[in-house]
Amino acid sequence: MPEEKVVTVDFVQEHACSEILPRSPLVSSYHANWDGIRLDHHRQPSHETPEHYFHQHIIGISLDCGIKKVERVLNGRTQHERITNGDVTVIPANIHHLSRCESGGEFILLSLEPTFFNRIALESADLQNIDITPHFFTPDPLIQQIGLALKSELESDGMGSRIYIESLANTLCIHLLKRYGAYPENIPQYTQGKGLSRLKLQQAISYIHDNLDKDLSLAEISAVVGMSMYHFSRLFKQSTGFAPHQYVMNCRIEKAKVLLTRSEKTIDQIYQLVGFQNQSHFTNVFRKLMGTTPKVYREQVR
Repeated sequence: MPEEKVVTVDFVQEHACSEILPRSPLVSSYHANWDGIRLDHHRQPSHETPEHYFHQHIIGISLDCGIKKVERVLNGRTQHERITNGDVTVIPANIHHLSRCESGGEFILLSLEPTFFNRIALESADLQNIDITPHFFTPDPLIQQIGLALKSELESDGMGSRIYIESLANTLCIHLLKRYGAYPENIPQYTQGKGLSRLKLQQAISYIHDNLDKDLSLAEISAVVGMSMYHFSRLFKQSTGFAPHQYVMNCRIEKAKVLLTRSEKTIDQIYQLVGFQNQSHFTNVFRKLMGTTPKVYREQVR
């Protein structure tokens, strides 16, 4: 008998899973151009995949409320799984894998570029080319939360705030290192400290305020103070009480409030001046933080 073909899946392609899954994803971040991470939201019928491996690290997150039975072969090991909502599987890059699903299912696939993951590992713990160990489906509330947050951000405006996406991706990488890395004991544990120096904090805050009209990234803000994203995020929160993406969003809304109150600029002009990608996203965030829409807020304060 001829040897069965092992399918290679590369998530840098738009239809990455077309050879192993029956249907295309319901939504994908492919066109959002997120740095180092991709999300695909699937709803698939019963199916059996061919043996395959990914060029990226893959994290699967089940969205099924009931119990789904799956037979999975992962790195040569076979396991019969009973999967429910929030269960997570970790499939490292270049690990052979296949699955047989008796019934349809809904799930998220997160794919991480190894170069991106290795950069976070090097910056956060001075570790190079660290291995991730494969894991069958088990509950992991933090990864579930990250996956749902990324999905929500993608669906809110089709793009997602750059600094928020980077923050979530950074948190995901650190969690993978600590829980699924081959040598988790080498990951340093950081305790509450004094935060950033006064100079570095002022440099970061000044840069944020000077560039609120741009789609700010965590990488560029941390570079201003000469730190890795991981260390900067932790120390910035210790100094301000806010994660960098929360602080930036608060600054955007505060500037928008001033413009709504003291200028005649249209809402369409204002959302661009405070760094939102579209008016819908601006309105949703403004309502969430202020309890009302920009239009109603302007009418109330004038």
